[in-house]
Amino acid sequence: MLKTHVRKYDNFKLYYWHGATLVGKYRLPQLAPTQAIPSKVICFNERKSVSKPNEYWVDFFIDDALFENFWNHPEVSFANLKRFAGIITTDYSMLPEMLPGQNLWNCTRNRVMAYYLQQQGFNIIPVASWCVESDFEWCFDGLPENSSIAITTNGCMSSPYSKRILLHGVAELQRQKSPANLIVCGRHVNELDIYDNVHYYPSYSQRWKERAV
Repeated sequence: MLKTHVRKYDNFKLYYWHGATLVGKYRLPQLAPTQAIPSKVICFNERKSVSKPNEYWVDFFIDDALFENFWNHPEVSFANLKRFAGIITTDYSMLPEMLPGQNLWNCTRNRVMAYYLQQQGFNIIPVASWCVESDFEWCFDGLPENSSIAITTNGCMSSPYSKRILLHGVAELQRQKSPANLIVCGRHVNELDIYDNVHYYPSYSQRWKERAV
């Protein structure tokens, strides 16, 4: 039986994935599929300034520092987030500069939080992320097949290497999970035009630049 309200157990957040079917090499929670395609999206740090939240989805494609505390206390934001159409789930970063264990932990947190939000009744779209090609062995575990899945191109177009990893990862995601809809936050990537399931929406920085103009 899951122990709750026991300090050491709650500190490890075991209840986030209680009851989950755990899959793959690192036993990540299996998520339920969705066919949702968001039309309007704002990011987590904009959520309190929206006048008609029921028309918007919330994403986390922003600097990790702006939502790091969400991992420890997501319930604090639940009342506010329930007003929105849905959530594109957390995107704790996976970066080449980080240790392998840090990248594994952040991917785990993304999958765990997506499961927890789903269990709390939120309409969610899970996020896929990766860092290096060896991640493909496990980084898509728990993502549903034939479902909407989100990614971002933020920071992925700055060098030939990062773009190559982006394209390779998308190809592998398409092969392993056959997403019904690939929701892409950020810049249009011509090489992704070969896929007929891609749907774009502008990132926070793109929207900011448009407002400035």
